[in-house]
Amino acid sequence: MKLFNNLFKEKNPDNICGGVVKDYYMEGYNNEINSDNITSFEYQCGDYYLQCYLNEEGLHVVSRGGYSDRRDGSYFKLDYIAKSNELLKELNDIIKKHNLSEGNGYVHETAGLPPGLGDLLDVVYDSDEKIYKHSNQFPTVSEEIAKEFYDKFYECAKSNGLDFNSEGSNVKLYDDADIEFLQDTWTGTHFGRNYKVEFNDNHIKIYEDDKLLDDCEFIIYEGWIKPNKLQEGETEVKSQYSYEEFNACSSIRKKNDILLVLYFSKPSSSTCEVLRESVRNK
Repeated sequence: MKLFNNLFKEKNPDNICGGVVKDYYMEGYNNEINSDNITSFEYQCGDYYLQCYLNEEGLHVVSRGGYSDRRDGSYFKLDYIAKSNELLKELNDIIKKHNLSEGNGYVHETAGLPPGLGDLLDVVYDSDEKIYKHSNQFPTVSEEIAKEFYDKFYECAKSNGLDFNSEGSNVKLYDDADIEFLQDTWTGTHFGRNYKVEFNDNHIKIYEDDKLLDDCEFIIYEGWIKPNKLQEGETEVKSQYSYEEFNACSSIRKKNDILLVLYFSKPSSSTCEVLRESVRNK
């Protein structure tokens, strides 16, 4: 549960960081909300995403957080129907307690900023009343209030047999290649050179312009395909860099169901997509 730092999305037409600033209130958003019955709630910030809404199945809850590239167990994705609608009442209690409808409809957009700096709050009631606040530069909701939202979604996840970590997720977190998926020949071109990668069980052959450069067993570590041999001086696996690089490229990774990506580190960093031959020949 210990994933909480306080810290979204407007593209700068002039691509100037901090250049164009829009600061305004949208029409039709009132500071007074009469209903207490939330039908849809969304809160997004740089660290996590929380959403729930009523549909024909009940209360649909979505939660995401952590860092997918760290593989330390903190990354999570949840998508489920809650056993009860209690979460909606608890969220409304937080909104009323902190008078979050004050300043309703506020939007602040600074062009050219990177994502993850601000937040977004979007709430809809059964009366069609709405609360909306968004900034891509700074939070519109305090860290204390954001943590209250986070905690309520966390408690809801736990009460539904899930958790805010990788092990407690119920959505596939990583689209990694496995040995069965790789069994094929993959081809592509990189800076005028033709590459062919052949997988046969746990064995790999890589050709550059028909010249065989790699002929070895491979390992899949956190989605990275590497030679099954540790770097000189390494006695344990700490990361993908604990393994040697291929001669033809540094490593390989799945992009989607028909493409792999070859990663090159020398003479400079670059990539090459290779297509599954069974798809190319269709």
